[in-house]
Amino acid sequence: MKLLPQRPWISLAVVGVLACVLVVLAVLQYLWIGQVSNAERDRMQASLNTAVIQLRRDLNYELQQVGAALQLDSSSSLDEPAWASLARRYENWTLTSTNARLVSGIYVWESVGDDSSRLLRLDPVLKRFEAVAWPQRLEVLRTRADLQSAGALRLPPEMRPFAWNLIEEIPLLLNPVLRMTGERSGAAPFSRLRGYILVELNSEYLRRQLFPDLVERYFGATHGFMYQVAIVGPGGESDVLYQSVPTLPPTFFSSPDSRSSLFGELGSGMPPPEGNRGTEGRRMFPEDTSRMRGMPSRSGQPLGRGGRGRGAIALLSNRPGGNWMLLVKHHEGSLEQAVAGQRRRNLAVSFGILLLLAISMAMIVLSTRRAQRLANLQMKFVAGISHELRTPLAVICSAGENLADGVVAGSDDQVRQYGELVRQEGRRLTGMVEQILQFAGNRAGRKQLHLRPTGVAEIIDTTLAKVRPMFEAAGFAVEVSIAPGLPPVQADPVLLAQGLENLVNNAFKYSGNSRWIGLQARSENTGRGPEIQITVEDRGIGIEAADLRHIFDPFFRGRGAIEAQVHGSGLGLSLSQEAIAAMGGRITVKSTPGAGSSFTIHLPVSTHPKTAENDPVRTG
Repeated sequence: MKLLPQRPWISLAVVGVLACVLVVLAVLQYLWIGQVSNAERDRMQASLNTAVIQLRRDLNYELQQVGAALQLDSSSSLDEPAWASLARRYENWTLTSTNARLVSGIYVWESVGDDSSRLLRLDPVLKRFEAVAWPQRLEVLRTRADLQSAGALRLPPEMRPFAWNLIEEIPLLLNPVLRMTGERSGAAPFSRLRGYILVELNSEYLRRQLFPDLVERYFGATHGFMYQVAIVGPGGESDVLYQSVPTLPPTFFSSPDSRSSLFGELGSGMPPPEGNRGTEGRRMFPEDTSRMRGMPSRSGQPLGRGGRGRGAIALLSNRPGGNWMLLVKHHEGSLEQAVAGQRRRNLAVSFGILLLLAISMAMIVLSTRRAQRLANLQMKFVAGISHELRTPLAVICSAGENLADGVVAGSDDQVRQYGELVRQEGRRLTGMVEQILQFAGNRAGRKQLHLRPTGVAEIIDTTLAKVRPMFEAAGFAVEVSIAPGLPPVQADPVLLAQGLENLVNNAFKYSGNSRWIGLQARSENTGRGPEIQITVEDRGIGIEAADLRHIFDPFFRGRGAIEAQVHGSGLGLSLSQEAIAAMGGRITVKSTPGAGSSFTIHLPVSTHPKTAENDPVRTG
């Protein structure tokens, strides 16, 4: 059967295609996340605009409820019956409204004659109006030229009759009251300003109750505020009426995501609410004009007879654009920063997933290459071990045939030589089989350790006793140096002896023509703590630098060993390293090609009490 040839270019092509796919996915992911971020920014902006508009409308609605409760009929005049009606309206409103504390005082600023006026305040206990001096906080009204002239009250051109107007500096709701004066022949009826109804708002209630409730309703979240909100007065960011987080510095709102007047045009490019144009607010409630037939409208044309007029009472700011500004800013600094941060997080997660895919692909490729390399090494091992087994088997079979055929029957010396040859080759076979079985046992997890304090000199003596006949037969010189007083190591004596024997056998095989091996044991205090170092040294062919990193890999045999036709299975060093590592030690190697190698076993000193070895220094 012909084996299919390996084609490494196919694997490289597949890897290249997968890499290109990952790059394309990364680009598409980047573009897609950009589109998602833009859509998210638009969604958040729309949601913010909606929340701002709803907060404005709810605030207007609360103020409109006050105006609706205290609105006089268009036929009423500022006299005692009207005052009593106004007092009853206020009392009924305080009993039914959930925001009764929003109003701190009701006043009537009425005209007295043609050139004077007076201020009356509602006493909620006596339920009547009484004349009072002007409070300091309301003095700003009396100084406004658009409300009075030469002591007489006047109606500013921008104010609609019977419409509520907000004076935000105080704050206060102002409602002009007009009275019909009669009809003239051939002319439209005319009216006269009788005064103003003044509703003073409770600033503390606005700051501590109404504003927080509205902000919590539209900007609150499960874990705090997604947006920070501030309501500022005419002084801008330094004149804070309310702030969702009081500790924020005023500069935080210097560039808000949304800036809009609570009663005027909406800012930040957002359209005003329906019905809100210029300085006019949205409609509060229909105006009752049943008794104002023929009265001129703001356009100068008389209202239609019968039914309701075409106008509506509106909540107006006293200035275009208003003084109370609603500032909203995302808690991460700005809406753009929040979207950018979310985009970065999405990109990090997406590219992290792609990176994991790339790493997984690379690991699969590396694992595949390693598996191929291991398979090649195993094939070489099978071929090498077959060759290794063939030689001793051939020697044993040849010796057995000679003995069986009586070729050496007449010579006792020859019989002993043949017997010794069979024994040596049998031991050689046994050693190779033991290495293979030990390697298989390690891979199957059947390796068992029996750690105990072990003397290094004893292990060295045992190892040398096993290999001495082989060294003597080959004419090797073994130089042994063991420092006196070495402390014991915590090790498995059998595994330590096997590991040391593998190193000695390797030194024997790769010593070349030098026929010298050095074995040294000493104690060293390193950064890892006190340890015992056992060094096996030879002056043989050495190891190439490129082969040193693979020298402990299973089945690996260096190029120098193959060229020198040194027999071996490639398992000895791997088994030695695994055995020493299992006992908490390590093996290091130093080698110079053509000059020899030295392998050193590092084992930590045993912490269990035992008498130190007091053997003298031995050299042999």
